[in-house]
Amino acid sequence: MTDIKLETDTAMTVLCVDDEVNILKSMKRLLYKQNYNVLVAEGGAAALDIMHQNTVHLIISDMKMPAMSGAELLEKVAISYPDSYRILLTGYSDMESTIDAVNKGKIHRYLQKPWNNEELIHTIEQGLAKVSMQYENIRLQKLVKKQNQLLKGLNQNLEDKVKLRTKQIQLAMQRIERNNNATQKVLYNFISINPYLNGGFANSVSLLAKRLAEKLSLTKQQTHDISYAALLCEIGLLGTDLSLYNKPYKELNYNQQQDYLDQIRIAKLVLAPATHLNDVSDIITCQFELLNGSGPNQLDSEHIPIGAKILAVARDYWRYSMGRITPEKMNDEAIFREMNKLVGTRYAADVLDILVNTDNIVSDKFVENTIATNALVPGMILKYNIFTATHILVLPEGHIFSEATISKLIQFEKSQPEPLSLIVEPEKAEA
Repeated sequence: MTDIKLETDTAMTVLCVDDEVNILKSMKRLLYKQNYNVLVAEGGAAALDIMHQNTVHLIISDMKMPAMSGAELLEKVAISYPDSYRILLTGYSDMESTIDAVNKGKIHRYLQKPWNNEELIHTIEQGLAKVSMQYENIRLQKLVKKQNQLLKGLNQNLEDKVKLRTKQIQLAMQRIERNNNATQKVLYNFISINPYLNGGFANSVSLLAKRLAEKLSLTKQQTHDISYAALLCEIGLLGTDLSLYNKPYKELNYNQQQDYLDQIRIAKLVLAPATHLNDVSDIITCQFELLNGSGPNQLDSEHIPIGAKILAVARDYWRYSMGRITPEKMNDEAIFREMNKLVGTRYAADVLDILVNTDNIVSDKFVENTIATNALVPGMILKYNIFTATHILVLPEGHIFSEATISKLIQFEKSQPEPLSLIVEPEKAEA
């Protein structure tokens, strides 16, 4: 099947078919002024031959012709050149044949002879206008298809660029995360190597704060920030007088107690350059706030970070336990009795309630089974920080073991007075 070519930038071609030469001359004269390219044929066979060699936009044929009728011709045209507009000229006595031609030849219009010139020209103009619209529709479809292909290519290119950029961002974030972790380890080690501060205390407070946060169903990020803030809760004491942390708090005079509380200001200055630790800094600097708004920063309960409320409970539990508030070390019963006296002023009731009523939450014995260094395999993930006997951080929680780090850890263990006991994520341990 041959379709009409898109040639709308040239004159439209009209083919007139009739076995009478005079009628063809008459049509040619009539259409000459319309700026059409007019072709003529004296029979059906000649018409088909012309259409085979030329693009014909509209064909108008007489009904009665020898050898091949107009109806038969237009039926063939409808099959081979379906985009050509088809008009049939018929007499009054040919109505039955005309109806048959309309059905078989898919005639667009038929006119009765003798025709009216204006009507004929108007009919031809309508037919050519319809063909032009078909051309424009085809042109637009091809343009849309081409643009869609171009857009698809652009989208693929954009998608590739997005993937590349996403990968670059992920790598940058990983570098930032590694740098952040290194910063955190350095800050903690500053506390641990100070002979007058206690890395074990910091680690115990951090573990208890983490468990309290988990019991309160806080987010993973909140829990991480609270745990780390607890680890650094005494970093402000590095800039204070030795006497402030060399004896129990209640043995300090009023001015010394105020200086002790001033550690939060020093902590804020120490952590200020590390903007990624802003949330951690807020927890540390609000740890001595009172729920009634009379604390150092005069924040009421609503504006005190939940992490600071958790830190206050975890910190003071261990301060009582280690004799850092009163000269004597207290057992759990005595600690809970003292802390309950300050519920609603110093301690949040919901946080203290978890501490008092949750078994083993403050135990320094992990409930998970430990694993020896020689049982480690690459891919295992460290669940808790590894510390030296003097509470220096060796490996942070979340570390993914490789053959290299396992080998280094085994060598490091040989220099320690006791074997290391590790806890890894259960699913990774099983794998």
